[in-house]
Amino acid sequence: MSQILFPVMTEDAEAKGVVVTWFFEDGEQVEVGDLIAEIAMDKVDREIKAEDAGVLRVLVPEEEAVMQGAVIGRIE
Repeated sequence: MSQILFPVMTEDAEAKGVVVTWFFEDGEQVEVGDLIAEIAMDKVDREIKAEDAGVLRVLVPEEEAVMQGAVIGRIE
């Protein structure tokens, strides 16, 4: 199992961002390198790719504010 973290994008420890979209549904199979999410913070968008293959578990829904460094999903 691997965790999907919201990346640290600023030195402000209190900064929050949002998951703009998940490209796979909770419970879907993902492969290494698949584009799985788009996140945004302070008008900067960034894509997250799967680092492992397995089943995606979404822990933070789209458009919910989240602290940078937080676990937003996992791959089982």
